[in-house]
Amino acid sequence: MAPTSRNQRQQSRASFHPSNDTATYRDLLLFEERLKTNAAQLQRRKSRYQLFLFHLLIAIAFLLSEVLLQTSFLDIPYTNLLRKVLPDVYGGAGNLKPHPYFASGLLFVLVTALLLFFASGMYAEKIAYANRYVPHANKALRNFNMYLNVRRPPLRSAFSISPFPFVFHRPTQSRAPSPTPRPSNAPAPMAPIPPANSPRGELIFSSRVDRGFRESYERYRAAFERRRDERERDERGKTWTGRIANKMPWNQPPNAPPALAALSRTASGRGRGSIVGTPLGSRRSSPMPRPGTRDSPAVRTID
Repeated sequence: MAPTSRNQRQQSRASFHPSNDTATYRDLLLFEERLKTNAAQLQRRKSRYQLFLFHLLIAIAFLLSEVLLQTSFLDIPYTNLLRKVLPDVYGGAGNLKPHPYFASGLLFVLVTALLLFFASGMYAEKIAYANRYVPHANKALRNFNMYLNVRRPPLRSAFSISPFPFVFHRPTQSRAPSPTPRPSNAPAPMAPIPPANSPRGELIFSSRVDRGFRESYERYRAAFERRRDERERDERGKTWTGRIANKMPWNQPPNAPPALAALSRTASGRGRGSIVGTPLGSRRSSPMPRPGTRDSPAVRTID
């Protein structure tokens, strides 16, 4: 009896069976959308500051060539600017040269801005933090048997036809290599995480979570994303540019399976009555902070 009860306790600790109902799916989907929205906003902010840093480095390199190599590239924009601002004075003038200390002063200002960009912590806050957000979130989600997958497929998989295999031919192996023997007590290697199906990422679950719950939530999430894509297509279709964009092959909606289409019609047919009829007990186990958030615009978007 003792070994049997011990095995049962180990199995109960190894597996996790959450509430398999619509309220749990909705709360979990809200939580996932918040994570993906925050990650997307941080990536957009990171791109803007990276573009600013790139332009700053380009300007510093340009002014360094003016100061150290004594080039005259700065004379061209300087002459055009004076001819446009003061056409009566410099309209017929030839090539104008700025003050000798003009380039040195601009170089000093830009180098100071570059040093302040790193010394003030703006780089760590605007660029480096965006790289640490997803790993920190996954470290916290590990305790809940979840993982935010934002991996994208490799670039070569986006092109079905590539000329490289015809130019650089790789010889095929005549036989498969023999597998390396692994000790019996060594743990099995972890399977690599595949790229996310959605470009914004997706929330995946550990194998400890009940398989039925995982499959049901994936169907619920796919139905929600399909309804959201349809609403976005309808909004774009109100303008002539949006109608042209909807006819592009990359904007065509994918063919949903019959079971997923039936789930989408069922979820949309319930309307807001499913939110009103949500039990309060399921809201206490939700990752959202307060039950009052079910009247928020995010919930209205999901339904």
